Amino acid sequence: MNAPSQSSSSSSSTQQSPAASMAPPPAPLAGQAPSTDAFLRDFTLVAEAAKRAQMAVMMRDFESVGLS
Repeated sequence: MNAPSQSSSSSSSTQQSPAASMAPPPAPLAGQAPSTDAFLRDFTLVAEAAKRAQMAVMMRDFESVGLS
């Protein structure tokens, strides 16, 4: 009636994810401007340039397309 108990030879250790072992980011200092302000100011310029580039590529690709 006594069944032999099976024990694994490896120790059971829990592994933490890398994100759990990382320290939280430092809190922003009061009075310091966020580092993304410079990018947000120029975001509209970047968006406009991307639209123009996309339109230029489309015009180049569809240049030979004709409707008949």
